[in-house]
Order: sequence, then structure tokens, then C-alpha cells
Amino acid sequence: MKRLAALDVGTQKIVYLIGERDSYGDIHILGFGETRARGIQKGVINDLAEAKASILKALKDAEEMAGVKVREVIYGISGGTLKNETVKSQNVKDTITISSGSAEIEESHINRLLDRCLMKSKEDGYEIVYYIPRKYILDEQGEVKNPLGLVGSKLSAEVHVVKVSTTIIRNLEKAITEVGLSPVNRSVNAIASADAVLTTDEKEDGVLVLDIGAGLTDYTLFLEGRPYITGVVPFGGINITKDLSYMLKIDNEEAEKLKVKHGEAYVKNVREEETIKIKPRGENREIPIQKKYIAEIIQSRVEEIFDHVVRDIERRGGKLSLINSGIVITGGSANLRGLKELIEDKTNLPVRIGRPSGIIGLKERVDDPRYSTVVGLLKQGFLSSGFELAESPNKKKSGFFKGIVDKFRSLFEDLL
Repeated sequence: MKRLAALDVGTQKIVYLIGERDSYGDIHILGFGETRARGIQKGVINDLAEAKASILKALKDAEEMAGVKVREVIYGISGGTLKNETVKSQNVKDTITISSGSAEIEESHINRLLDRCLMKSKEDGYEIVYYIPRKYILDEQGEVKNPLGLVGSKLSAEVHVVKVSTTIIRNLEKAITEVGLSPVNRSVNAIASADAVLTTDEKEDGVLVLDIGAGLTDYTLFLEGRPYITGVVPFGGINITKDLSYMLKIDNEEAEKLKVKHGEAYVKNVREEETIKIKPRGENREIPIQKKYIAEIIQSRVEEIFDHVVRDIERRGGKLSLINSGIVITGGSANLRGLKELIEDKTNLPVRIGRPSGIIGLKERVDDPRYSTVVGLLKQGFLSSGFELAESPNKKKSGFFKGIVDKFRSLFEDLL
């Protein structure tokens, strides 16, 4: 049996999962470790020592629960600021000639085509973290799922590529390796969350996945079964908490408790007469406040976060009108009451809350939207087990591209 770990380094929490895949292909979770994140802000490490201590605590707890040490890990990457675009995605197209007549398409042809697409997407200051062919086109036959073994003269591909700031990656890798972990793969948080919560039909019909975390909102728009736009906006649940703290004049800790216990994202769900008591800073007594006012604060920020995502999608050439399966919301903030109804009202699209699926063991422990990313990473890790790290500077290109072809062959076989 193959064992592997997954690491989700977030703004508010760090989660380490240890999993095992049995002979039937089922993934069993053996160990779970979660700790408060320190030294990290909006997916970016700003204090190496504190970040390392947090990661180490989570992995030690997971190993203690599992009763085994598993240091081979797949980790997720995100990050965002208002000033700089730290996560970028694009759909790169290219064409190669197979033969002047017709010839059978071999792995070497697909290697060359993917190589050209990835080379076209390179950008100073960024590294490719995730890539997947969206479609292949073979001569007059048009679009094909898997060109390997087919006969043709020209082959085209459209590849979805996600790039992340090199600085973010290097500092995260430094923290990971210095606590004794051995990275075997990496992925983008938005894609990992999508793989944990989406069905094949949703991906095919078109769906938007929103992973609303503490400091960031990662998103991916799927069309025709593959990611079309992937991005991140630098706002999340912490911003809601800070709004409550500022408007109600209470401490952040109290604001977070208030959000979790009494928070409502959809004002229409709250009755006018409903009130709760809070104790503002400097007051010696509790004062009543309308729950509707609290809901107005929360709804305003949630709408702003969603509007940022929509504007980002439109800037990259996408539209919500392209999707038929609606919107799936996951991440820690997906537990906010009224969120589903609010987004449905804003978009007139079906909305559901996404929980991670496809795993066995400790399911009751991770059956929560807040763990979608780490579960998705574990699933991706087992699917790509043995493949090279994307753009790893210490790996030879031949092995790197062989890994890509093997990976996509497996993906295509799963679809057939």
C-alpha cells in the first residue's frame, strides 16, 4: 500500500493529512493534524520560524494519530495581494506537424506539443505549478479526448496553465523542507479544492468553484470538463471578522465568535425583532443590537468578495453565463449561514455548499468545507504518485514530460 501526506498551509490554519491507498484504489485517511497558522498572511510566509513551528506541530499530531511517519508530501500553493497578481492562469494553444502525410501519434509527439505550450507560458518571476490539456484537435477530425495512437498529420492542443510567484513558492518550500518533509508534488489550492468537491458532470456542464478561506478566496471556472480560469482574490473570512470588529467596536476574537455563532450572510433571513447582546470596548455592560445589522455588515463584505471574483473572471475573458451547473462554495467561510441563498439571489444560478468526498477513514473528521483543499491535495497526490514536480529545477526534462504523458493517459483512461 502506498502512503502519502498532504499539507494545506492557510492563513488561519495548517492541516496535515496522512493517507493510504489500498489495492482497490480507495484512499484511507490514517492521520490528521491541525494547528493554528502563525507566520503566514494571505498564503505568504512572513515569519519563517513561526511558519515552520506551525507546520511541524500539525505533522507531528498527524503522525501520532496514524502511528507511522510519512514525510513524502504534496502541498498546496496560493497567495494574493492587492498590489501584485501572484497567481495567474492562461490557456495556451499550439500546433505541431506529425507528418506530411499521416502517421500514428506517439508519446514523443504529445511531449513535444506540451513542451511548446509550456515554453510559451513561461514568465520571469513565476513558476508553473499546475497544467492540464483542455482539448486536443487532430486534423479534420476535430476535437479528440486522447490523441495517443490515433492517425493524423497535425495535432493542436489547448493547455490550462497556472503560474505562481516564485518568491511565494521558494519561501514555502524552504519552510516545508526545513521541517524534514520531502515534497513529491505540488498543486494550486483552487484546483485541489475543486477535485475534492466537484462531480464529473458539474465539470462537464460548467461550474464555478469558490473556496472562501480566511485570508483568500481561490476560484476556478470549469468549462467542458477542464479548468478554464483559475485565480485568487485577497479577501476572505478574516475581512468579515474585521468588519464586525470595526463596526461594532469589539475585539477581533469576539467578532469571530459572533460571526460563527450568530452570523448570517443573507439579510432577508433575519427578522427585524431579533437581537443579541454584545459588549463593546470600553463598556462595562452589554448592549442589545439587531441581528439584522450584523447580517448587513456580513452581507456587504460577502457581496464585495463575490464581485471581485466576477470582475476577475470577466477580465480574463470568462462569464458566469457560460456555466450550467451553477456555483459550488467551499472553504471555511462556506459554513456561514445564508451564504448559499445570497449567492443564488445575486446570480440566479443554482448554488451548493461543497464538502470533500472520495475518501475513507476519519471521514467524520474531515467532512467539512474547511478541509476541501487538503483532501483534494491528497487525492491529486495519489493520482500523480511518482510524477515529477512541475518545473522542478533538479529534475531532467525527459522525466518531467514522461510524467505529464503518463498522468494524462491515466486521466483519459478514467474518463473513458
